[in-house]
Amino acid sequence: MKTRMKFLIACLSVGLCFQSCNKDNFEETILHEPVSVEPIDEAVELGSVSINAFLKEVIEITTGKPFELEELLDEMVVQIIDDPFFSTAFGPTIVFSGNYRDIPIEIPLAPGTYSLFISNFSFLAERFDSPHHGALIEYLTVTAGSNTPLDFEIALLDVAATINFSNELTVAYPDISARVEYMRDGFGIGPNLTWTAADNARAGYLNTYDGDFGFDLFFATTGTLRLEVTATGTTGAPVTIEKTYYDVSANKHYNISIEQTAPASVSLTVTLGDENVIEDIVTFPN
Repeated sequence: MKTRMKFLIACLSVGLCFQSCNKDNFEETILHEPVSVEPIDEAVELGSVSINAFLKEVIEITTGKPFELEELLDEMVVQIIDDPFFSTAFGPTIVFSGNYRDIPIEIPLAPGTYSLFISNFSFLAERFDSPHHGALIEYLTVTAGSNTPLDFEIALLDVAATINFSNELTVAYPDISARVEYMRDGFGIGPNLTWTAADNARAGYLNTYDGDFGFDLFFATTGTLRLEVTATGTTGAPVTIEKTYYDVSANKHYNISIEQTAPASVSLTVTLGDENVIEDIVTFPN
């Protein structure tokens, strides 16, 4: 009997020990079970662009102080938009905008394709003495981990015109005026300016670029320039002459002198100058 009792006690001890070991192993399994971790997005390595602007020397202002690059850059704004092929339903996104003087040496951008515009452009289509200058890169590629240097040739975005009335003409026709209008190819009425004797030798500027850069619709146009000179004749009736200039585009300056017709002359003299400066003499009345 004692032997049997010892055997039962031994079996019971072994069972309790086995159960205890299983519990420890189960608890250890729970404590060491791996915890699921949300995946962490890998950071995109940025690229960058750096900008260097210089002035395109094709505009000759014959009156007043010529424009200097440093003066122009004070008012220049740099805008960068994303690739329009991957833009939202509301159009491309402007990913950078800032004054040229305030931009960093390198502008950080995600790898991809962009358009960049630097200018002092406004939507005032015609102006005296206030030109629009700028430069446009329609597609530039940014590569991860590298900087892309960009050189900008700043050019006039308008067509410029200067009207010079001769002294003899303003004496003979004190109410004389000259109207200049830019007409884009395929369209009718365009921006225009009117010079009177009080505006003699002033430079006027007419938009030749159109659209909105923020919506990737900014583009250069070509067209014609129409000159109309009007004054009251000796009989009291208005006298008008007209002239049209063709192949007109941005960064051209029409320096037009209007002189009184010589008694025996009905000629019109046109002289083309260098570097897109068009010198023209128009006689009135002819």
